[in-house]
Amino acid sequence: MCSEYLRACGACRVTPGQVPGVKGTGNNQRYIHLTKVYENLGPSLCRSLPGFHALTGCDFNPAFFKKGKQRPFKILMKRPEYQQALMHFGDPELFTDEHKQEDIFKIIQKFICEIYSVPDTYDVNAARLQLFLNNYSVSNINEEFNRKNLKNFDASSLPPCKTELFQQVLRANYISSIWNYAHEKQPTIFTPEQNGWRLEENQFHFHWFDGDQLPRDVGESLQQSEEDVSNNITDDDEDDVDSVGQYHDWLNDENSNNCYDDCDD
Repeated sequence: MCSEYLRACGACRVTPGQVPGVKGTGNNQRYIHLTKVYENLGPSLCRSLPGFHALTGCDFNPAFFKKGKQRPFKILMKRPEYQQALMHFGDPELFTDEHKQEDIFKIIQKFICEIYSVPDTYDVNAARLQLFLNNYSVSNINEEFNRKNLKNFDASSLPPCKTELFQQVLRANYISSIWNYAHEKQPTIFTPEQNGWRLEENQFHFHWFDGDQLPRDVGESLQQSEEDVSNNITDDDEDDVDSVGQYHDWLNDENSNNCYDDCDD
């Protein structure tokens, strides 16, 4: 589903008459009656599309790893609760009303949990833990934990943590405000700062999260492990050395909270 059509269907709420759309090129070019699409999908679903597209990944916001658009959209179609929440993306009061922001964020967390196949959960951190335990929990508490089983674990397969998802929501809300009011001379009075981006050296970068990257006790434990393995390295410990070295790189990034990508798009 083309992102331009998603935004156009959402814009039908403020555009009278027929809204055409063009698909393809050359002899394959076809016109799409977007007003009919709007009527078939319904106002609730269509008005949620700009927020949905901005949240699940667009030119200005990263996508959820390997989740795409189809599965999230199928879930959205069946759940009016999510549609109602995403309809508010771009509303001025969602920038200023902290209570409404918290209520919307709670519903968005539930939506993201369902996308990651953890339904009826309002906390993405709990969903992350559940997905990890589903794959790596031991059947017997006396069973030794085999750290080598974690070699193939891809943390990007987990949903984002709560602090990171909140920044994703802030960016999606800001992007939606521009799309929703693109017909006006000044689409938004708000700025990217404090809405998921940071300005450094005249360039905007993603602000991924607030706070520490890892809990302090975990950081201290891994630092101690780094000192231990550096004094006694064996073949069996090579994997541990790699993981601790990776943490050392993370820690250097965390000290400056410099975990961002360019937002050049």
